[in-house]
Amino acid sequence: MGSLQGADAGDTTQPALSAHEKEAWRSFLRFSGEVISAVERDVYAATGLSGADFQILARLHEAEEHQLTQKELGVLMGWTATRLSHQIARMDRRDLVDREAAGRGRLMMLHLTDTGWRAYTSALPVHTRSVRENYFRRRQEGS
Repeated sequence: MGSLQGADAGDTTQPALSAHEKEAWRSFLRFSGEVISAVERDVYAATGLSGADFQILARLHEAEEHQLTQKELGVLMGWTATRLSHQIARMDRRDLVDREAAGRGRLMMLHLTDTGWRAYTSALPVHTRSVRENYFRRRQEGS
């Protein structure tokens, strides 16, 4: 998948989306928003983890040695450095992750703590059930 950059981004010769295309796009946005909200709500209700908490814990759980630099995590999440820094600070205060300097400069290494590991592994079955219910089942039903 690409992104529009440079001259392509300002191309006004492209015709507007047709009514059918607009409806399909809006349907996709509605469906994806509903699914994400439902999954995040289920995980939060069962574990107290926000959607952002869960996604970060998942990335660290899946990473080699359960650690990533803050920069690597930011790229994986598609987040700005500021947004990630604030989220990591909140998670660090709750002992879900640990931060330590990674060599020179301001580079930080993030580690999954034992508390974070337990939180993630207890949330994973809830997340799995919710994804199956809210995404896969609804797709099969044609919602």
